[in-house]
Order: sequence, then C-alpha cells, then structure tokens
Amino acid sequence: MDAPLLIFSNTKKDSDLLYLIGTHVPDNIAIVFDGRESIALVSALEINRLRNTSKIDKFVSWDVVKSSLKSAKNTDFDVLKQFLQDLQLKTICVKQDFPIHLADQLRSADFEIIVAGFSILPRRLIKSDEEITEIKHAIDIVRQTFVKVENILSATSVNGKNELVFEDEILTSERLRATMETFCYQLGAIADSTIIACGIAACDPHNLGYGPLKANEFVLIDFFPHLKTSRYYADVSRTFLKGKPTKEQTNLYNTVKTAHDIAADMAHGGVQGKDIMGRTFEYFESRGYKSSNTANPPYGMFHSLGHGLGLDIHEPPRIGMCDDMLQPGMVVTIEPGLYYPTIGGVRVEDDILIGNQSSEILTQIPHNWMIK
Repeated sequence: MDAPLLIFSNTKKDSDLLYLIGTHVPDNIAIVFDGRESIALVSALEINRLRNTSKIDKFVSWDVVKSSLKSAKNTDFDVLKQFLQDLQLKTICVKQDFPIHLADQLRSADFEIIVAGFSILPRRLIKSDEEITEIKHAIDIVRQTFVKVENILSATSVNGKNELVFEDEILTSERLRATMETFCYQLGAIADSTIIACGIAACDPHNLGYGPLKANEFVLIDFFPHLKTSRYYADVSRTFLKGKPTKEQTNLYNTVKTAHDIAADMAHGGVQGKDIMGRTFEYFESRGYKSSNTANPPYGMFHSLGHGLGLDIHEPPRIGMCDDMLQPGMVVTIEPGLYYPTIGGVRVEDDILIGNQSSEILTQIPHNWMIK
C-alpha cells in the first residue's frame, strides 16, 4: 500500500474488514490499517465487545472524538475527519467501493485520496492454516448435504409425466432447495440461492431452477454456503441424472469430468489461469464440443474455469483467459461445464488448495452422477 488503508463499513458489506478484525460488526466503523497495525474508530455500543473479541490493535472512541468537536450538529464525516487529523494523516488509501460522498468530502478537506488497485487485501490471497480449517468445515457441511441429496434422489419414483416423486409429493427444485438450505442451516452454515436446475434450465449456468425435477434429465446443483460463525465459504457443483442416461448424456458428463481432472492436475503454484483455461478448451474441442459465448443462446463452455474462495464466494485469482498466477496457499475452485439445449447442462466443481507442484482437492465428495 502507498498509504494507510481506510475502511468505513461493516462486516456484512466488507469482507476485508471482517478479515482484519476477526469478528462481526453490524454497524459502520472506521479502521486505519498500515500493513502492520490497525486502529479503529468505534462507538460506545461496540468498543468493549471488540476489545475482548477482535484482532484490532488500538481503539479510539467515536463518542469521545464526537464530544471533542465544537459543533452540536456533527456528521459522520466530521468525526472521521477529526479521527484522521488526530492520527496526523494527510494521505490515505481507499478501496474502489469506498463511499464516494466521503471521498469527496475528504478531498475537500485537503486529504489526498489514493484509490487502491486491489479488490481485496492482498494478504487474503494466501490462506492461513486457520482459514483452511474453516473452509474445510464448510466443505464438510456441503458433503453431508450432498449425501442427503443423493439419498432423496435414490428414494424417488417416477410418475406418468416423467416427474420425480418423493414421499408422495412431486420433487421440485424449490422443494429440494428448501430441504438443502434448511439442513445446511442446522449444521451451522447459511446457504442462499442454491442452484438446482433440471434439463434445459441447466444450460443457463445461473438459473436457480424451478418446477418438477424429471427423470432421465440432468439435474445440476451448485451449492455455496458460508459458515454462520466465521463466514468462510465452500463452493461445490454436482450434476445428477435419475434414470438411464443416453449415450449423448454419458459422453457429455464424462467429458466434463475428465476436463475437471485435467484442470485440477494442472493447478499448482506458478501456473497462470489462462494456461489451464486454454487446455480445457483444447480438450473440449478434441472431443467435438465447440463453444460460443456470442451465439444466441450461448453454448459449450462460456464461463471462466474457476475463482478464488474464502470470505467471499468469488475472490481473486480468476482462472480464465487472464494473467492471474496461482500461488501456493490459495484456495480456488475448478468448475468446467458444457451446456447444450439439446442435451442439457453439466458442471463439476471442486475446491482445491494450491501447492508448489501439485494441488489438493479439499472437496472429497463423491461424483455419483447416475442415480438408479
């Protein structure tokens, strides 16, 4: 950083703030971080709790600063300006999502504002042992939830409309989503907007899915809960088919799964994401699966191959047609997919810990895609 970083936010909105202080704060606080030490401007409502539970190094009372000001009508900006002046700061660094009105006011008060070139704190890219433990905890909740999903799909029957029936009721995307998210919550994590897309709906990668799940069609499930306590994420996709797949469906699934395995083997320190992405496209092409992201609708593979994972569901690095370099200690997803309206959509996604010369697949969750 070229200058101390200023964050004015709360931990629900800003994962960098959560990373720095290590506990949840529902209301906005100000924190200055110089790369070594953090100094926080905190209200009386939170200051004692944060002294006992957070990783903040030094505290300044919002109420004490406010009471020192002469005007009775002090705004957040007035208190923040005095806090920065007391720290003898004239140049500060802010992230790209810093409130623009505060930035303008600080500039008007003769502070130099440098907008950071990073989207998250760079130190967050490399996960500590404690962070990896949290991610593994989230992954275990996902594993238990997918066991439940497989048990439900295995127990379904098929009615005359080719719809899956579970416990005498049609199994819909909405019903299975509610079951998964409720079960996940009971285990200690929060899931929202879980994707359960069947048939042609799975060809739109972010389609949540709706209506009855059907036999002999792909059911794509993308599940990405975060822990209630620490907010670390897991992100796993599995594709299922209840019944008997066609040759086209079998070839499509096996091609995606092999691409997943090739990409996972390539993912290690010193490799650029674009090299893994390029190899994935080469493999798909060699198997006769072409892609277009400009067609209407797009088909084949038309999203990136993966992304970083941690306190946010999507963090750097990006594994796509870009120059992002993998480094040991990163946790990333590998998630190739192929989508054709005449066959369906398949995506296989796992979370991977990057090592020096190899990778460790953290999501040891079976790929039992054919359900009888």
